[in-house]
Amino acid sequence: MRRIYPKFAFVGLALALLSSEALADEQLAMPKFPAGWTEAFSRQGDQEVVEYVPPGQTAANWQKKITLEVYRDFKNLPLDTFQRRAAQQNRDACTGVKEGKFQSGVNNGYPSAFWTLGCERNKTSGFGEIRYTKAIQGKGALYILSELWRTPAYGKQGPNVPQAEFDGAVGFLTSSVVCEAGSEASPCPK
Repeated sequence: MRRIYPKFAFVGLALALLSSEALADEQLAMPKFPAGWTEAFSRQGDQEVVEYVPPGQTAANWQKKITLEVYRDFKNLPLDTFQRRAAQQNRDACTGVKEGKFQSGVNNGYPSAFWTLGCERNKTSGFGEIRYTKAIQGKGALYILSELWRTPAYGKQGPNVPQAEFDGAVGFLTSSVVCEAGSEASPCPK
């Protein structure tokens, strides 16, 4: 079972209890969350999900959140397959869909991808939503890290979210990496 815990100047996802010794040091390193953010939801198993929200928000009433998904044993799933699935779920759930360009490459020695999705109005909640996502294919797991905003429904003018928040999300996602302690090829941030 994988554990999630804080680690010095960044949040680390320790995968210390994997069945393979070679993967024991693999972790997702992220910049430190802003002060006061708390875990609002967590589910363990083959697909782990952890959601964090700022002060005063909960899993039910969030306006901004960071979601981490870890899929065990997804070693060969092309990252664009996951993005296409997320985009289809967005199209099914929303009226007025925005889809940013899928971008892929290598990040700290691991295949990675970035994409954005927007929902002018969610058919169930009535809110607008925006999601910036980074996916990283580790050796033993697929890591999906997203920053999301829930806003009043919006139209072609776009959501009422300051550009600085989007820029901060890009910085947060860009600096998040899968790493291996002691590795020269995939070093962990210091």
